[in-house]
Amino acid sequence: MKLKWHPLAIEDLSRTVDYCRERFGTLVSIQVREKIRHSAKLLKTHPLLGPIEPKLQGCTRLEYRGLVADAHTKIIYTVHKEYVYIHLLWDVRKDDTYLPQAAVHRYHFSEEEQHWMVNEESQEEYEK
Repeated sequence: MKLKWHPLAIEDLSRTVDYCRERFGTLVSIQVREKIRHSAKLLKTHPLLGPIEPKLQGCTRLEYRGLVADAHTKIIYTVHKEYVYIHLLWDVRKDDTYLPQAAVHRYHFSEEEQHWMVNEESQEEYEK
């Protein structure tokens, strides 16, 4: 199964890594990035690993799942016939009442993009 990242999820990853680098140093930022990427890669072979996100049921037509990637980050994703789509990285310390808003925003952003173009160019970097 392929793994696709929403363009804003890629930004989420970059912001998380940058924050960790500034606060805790390069080594910690690398470790956090690798934990998140490793968790994302698990979804390629085990797409149903994360449970359905109850807070996101009914907010769009998609069935969102969440996988805790590290102590503070959850991967919010959907499973499709040929790929897993990562919509966002959620800081679990945030108030989760805003999670549906974030998902709806990403959903509408994706609907405006050509489906076949979403993140195809930079995909390889995030699958490694």
